[in-house]
Amino acid sequence: MTARASRCQDFNPLFSFIGLGILCCLGLAGKAEAPSSKDRPAYLNPLDVQFLDNEHVQVDLTGVRETVTVALTTGQIVHRARWPRERPDSDPEAVKIHHEELRSLAAQLRPPGAGSIRAVWGRADSGWMVHTWPRFSLPATQLAQGWVFTSGLTHWTGQIGYLWETAVLDEPNNGFADPSDVVIAADGRRAYVASGGSDCVAVVDLTQFHRVASRVVSDTRNRALEPYLRTDDLSASRFLVIGRLPTQNNPRRLAISPDQRRLVVSNFLGDSLSVFDVVQLRLERHISLGGPQPDLIRRGQILFHSAKLSHLGQFSCASCHPGGGADGLNWDLPRDGIGNAKNTRVLWGSRSTAPYGWLGTSPTLADRILGTLRSMHRYEPSAEELTALVAYVSTLPPAPVAEVAPSERMAYERGRALFHTKAGCATCHPPPTYQDGLAHDVGTGKGQERRFDTPSLRGLRFSAPYLHDGRAATLEEVFTKHNGQRRHGQVHLLTPEELADLLLFLRTL
Repeated sequence: MTARASRCQDFNPLFSFIGLGILCCLGLAGKAEAPSSKDRPAYLNPLDVQFLDNEHVQVDLTGVRETVTVALTTGQIVHRARWPRERPDSDPEAVKIHHEELRSLAAQLRPPGAGSIRAVWGRADSGWMVHTWPRFSLPATQLAQGWVFTSGLTHWTGQIGYLWETAVLDEPNNGFADPSDVVIAADGRRAYVASGGSDCVAVVDLTQFHRVASRVVSDTRNRALEPYLRTDDLSASRFLVIGRLPTQNNPRRLAISPDQRRLVVSNFLGDSLSVFDVVQLRLERHISLGGPQPDLIRRGQILFHSAKLSHLGQFSCASCHPGGGADGLNWDLPRDGIGNAKNTRVLWGSRSTAPYGWLGTSPTLADRILGTLRSMHRYEPSAEELTALVAYVSTLPPAPVAEVAPSERMAYERGRALFHTKAGCATCHPPPTYQDGLAHDVGTGKGQERRFDTPSLRGLRFSAPYLHDGRAATLEEVFTKHNGQRRHGQVHLLTPEELADLLLFLRTL
């Protein structure tokens, strides 16, 4: 590759033609049923990677709970170690914090307007982060202008009052979707930023970064008056990004060698590593770690995390549904008109919660996914892509039930009893799915939109805010601040103590 490297490598869906008929064979065209996962292969899902020396890296294989040592020159695994039983599973959606001293500061390191922060590098008084700006305040019809998701790199300095410099990494016709990690060269002249959705690593010239960010205001000398410099210029990337290095599927973590000559990328859904010579800005090799070939569900998972399925490559399905959950934002999608933004719903356990959408207009997952791709992503999927996406979403399990502390057991039992009796919740939210598949008017709608599909209550503790437009910041607000018409069962009859017990039970679902 030249200094001005090529665009991110196109995603290869790995499909042979299988046709829409498979939807019927899998039972997914009508009632959504998950394909059996009993005999599915064990994928490796490599995540954290670190150099042991200039020739060897250590990689955590989260899918099989192993750590392996890989020789980069030969591409061979030279050592394996099983994780101890007590070691917790790794979370690929967790923010990557490269230096321990930043862990306690991570919650404070949020520049104005920043969305999801994905990785942090530096010290307490100076460092870098990568994150996204979801443009949910605009209708999604702005997709053609590049204003649905943008991704950027931010530099901060200071310890008490932070000073920020930010620039976007997207290009007008080539998004930089789902940034997942950042590492900074030892000389401070380059940043390497992974894009989990675009399957590439951007090489950023940090000298140019500061020049671009400083153009935002006319006088950058008085930073006390202008503590936040941010450019939304989608053409800035051509000055900043001196290379886009193609990886394999879903790069999540980066490591740079001690001699600063090699960059290694772990491809979470590719079961592989990508090794780059960062002096020449060229690919040395992709190293397969020996994972199985992608089955239908795995291919759907790859597509779910790929920005190939959106206009200009701005975002993936996972941008709004990280880990199959929800981003907590209200989006004004064109599928049901403009001016009626609705809160993102989780996909966990959705195979058994038809119909779909806040208005319940999609009888099947296939219809919902197809409609969303067409109206929101402006993408027409092939038959095999749709089949794989439905298969993957159908296997997303419900959120796990929370454990109840012994000290809360009695309150939990009282709350469960109230749910089924006095509060009247189970009428519309019967177990095991905790939804009845019907639309109800709970007094929060307006105009022609007054009846909304009953959402499942499983995983409520992970899906704030609540109600169709996210107006309730907490579960308690659903039943107090936003229950003026008393249409949430009979919860308005509960005493404050009973409501507290009910809320405890709901948070365990």
